[in-house]
Amino acid sequence: MAVLRILPVLALLLGVAELLPQCSVTETQKKDVTYLLNQMLLTKDSNPSILLGLRLASKHNIPAEKRMLKNLQQDAIKKVQEGLPFSSGSVALYCLAMQACCEDPNRIAAPELSGGILDLGQLLENKLNEELHSIETDGYPLTNYYQVSLDVLALCMMGKSGTETAVKKLIEAAENDKFSYGGNFSVDTGAVAVLAMTCVKLTSKPPPEDVQNTIKQLISTILEHRQENGVIGNLYSTGLAMQALSVNQVDYSCSQTIQAIIPQISAGAFDNPMAASQIVPSLEGRSYLDVTKLNCAADQDNLPFPTQVPSTTLSSQPINVIYTVVNNLPGWAPFDDTITVSISKDSTLLDVMKKAEKMSPDKFRFTVEMSSWGPFVTSIQGLYGNNEDHTYWYFTSGSDSLAQGVGSYKPVDGEHISATFSKY
Repeated sequence: MAVLRILPVLALLLGVAELLPQCSVTETQKKDVTYLLNQMLLTKDSNPSILLGLRLASKHNIPAEKRMLKNLQQDAIKKVQEGLPFSSGSVALYCLAMQACCEDPNRIAAPELSGGILDLGQLLENKLNEELHSIETDGYPLTNYYQVSLDVLALCMMGKSGTETAVKKLIEAAENDKFSYGGNFSVDTGAVAVLAMTCVKLTSKPPPEDVQNTIKQLISTILEHRQENGVIGNLYSTGLAMQALSVNQVDYSCSQTIQAIIPQISAGAFDNPMAASQIVPSLEGRSYLDVTKLNCAADQDNLPFPTQVPSTTLSSQPINVIYTVVNNLPGWAPFDDTITVSISKDSTLLDVMKKAEKMSPDKFRFTVEMSSWGPFVTSIQGLYGNNEDHTYWYFTSGSDSLAQGVGSYKPVDGEHISATFSKY
């Protein structure tokens, strides 16, 4: 991996980061982190979040990380060359992952492209401008504020200027409660916005007052979503929330939060490589603001590649799950249909949906697309969510939103799960 020269503006960031308090797993808990790293190594997808998580760990499998880096670079070139979908947030994650590998995302060798170089930094600036244009014209980003926050974070970590308008839009969004989905504050979105604005704060002299005030506001809201056991929001938002709190030196009983996470690892809650990638940095006492601190030349190849994929055996014991699909949004035909599905214990929600579709295809037919988090529901009863209308399918158990995707969530006997067509 080549050495990436750190821009002078980031030297300030690195110096400040050294002063931050460390909170990480104990020596006896490191085996749990190793388990998560193995889950990530086994993935076959080109996924920048996973490489980013591996690079922010203390143990490394250097050959595997190099292969992932090469695959990511080739994948980015292919996306640009063939005009494939490449959202702003994805470009931002590619930039962060490459920085974590001590590679310059502004100069990726690409003989297939005109000029022979792919400048992901410039591409990200263009993508962010498209997001900002959409906010100006439609009141919403082209994607969402989570991705806009990632954009600002990645550009700031590359020492790029010109994010002032985007930061202003993030501040306005925070003030106007636009980090909420389905009426619930998105801890993930708030946390990434805090990381982005913390980078801006640390690399600006003097730190912008409105940025500092928004960071404080968002941290206060994130802490309001901290549960008694230490989980922040839900299991899968906790990792990003821990990063946001730690880089701002917030005392939030971090050790208690880690104690809440560790048993969930052995229970399989983080077997999804994406879920693992977002919790590992916090368990290692690191954050995305550390990507330019890594010394790739000093890495030790001390993480053997796992030899087999952990397997689980489904129980044959049946359970009953109540499944409802609802649309009450104006402009589309309304429906409210419920079915009870009998299925094996330890089956996923996706299994429930497949069984419901088989029993009543007119009412419960659905489509999915594969995402980095697994299958993502795109339509039910032929009704598709889309960015233009800002619609999506929102899954709840009772009144609680589901923290996991349909391919990971395992319902329990008697549970009532609803899929509601919603706007954000």
